Amino acid sequence: MVDLKNYEAIIFDLDGTILNSSDEIMLCLGEAFERENLKIDKSKLNHNIIGPALNKMVRLVLPELSEDYAQKVVDNYNKIYDSEKYACSELYGGMLELLVELKNSNKRLFMATNKFDFSTHRLIKKFKLSFFEDVYTIDKYKGKILSKKDMIREIIEKYNLERAKTIMIGDALGDVLAAKENGIASIGALWGYGDNKQPIIDNATYAIENVNYLNKRLEMKLK
Repeated sequence: MVDLKNYEAIIFDLDGTILNSSDEIMLCLGEAFERENLKIDKSKLNHNIIGPALNKMVRLVLPELSEDYAQKVVDNYNKIYDSEKYACSELYGGMLELLVELKNSNKRLFMATNKFDFSTHRLIKKFKLSFFEDVYTIDKYKGKILSKKDMIREIIEKYNLERAKTIMIGDALGDVLAAKENGIASIGALWGYGDNKQPIIDNATYAIENVNYLNKRLEMKLK
């Protein structure tokens, strides 16, 4: 049974963990393909493809796409997404309360996301998520693409975090595997994207159904 009182540092994923952004992502991705006149099987535009980096999501929809066209779709997506044309993302219920409680409990909070830097900080500002000591994005460094494993390793090393007291919270298999590869515990956020939760349950240190469970556990331990 997870007890966040035992952890000093918590690394959060963003999409599917803090934010429910599935509809917005799918709408933007669909239009991104349309702008290049690319015909796709629209049934593939569903929450099961969310989690990997954007260029990998594009490949999940249209595997045979050339590198040039894949990059054009990514560029289109970023322009549409950052224009907030389909701004319908929202915080998961109980998430804001959890972040406030963790911060008030002097936990060190970090973010590691496969989103791009501009988009991530736009959302942090929009949803007033000023709880994080540092935010790692896929393009945090110019000319270099970071994997989730890279992000977690850098956070641990840069901030001299004790691995036994650091935990990752994410809704994707990639999150929990990246945590495992870095020697830290993980919470599989089963409220996030994807229908097949079993790989996350099998690989995460803990698997939690909803945010309110974490809130209740934290509340019990901090009283």
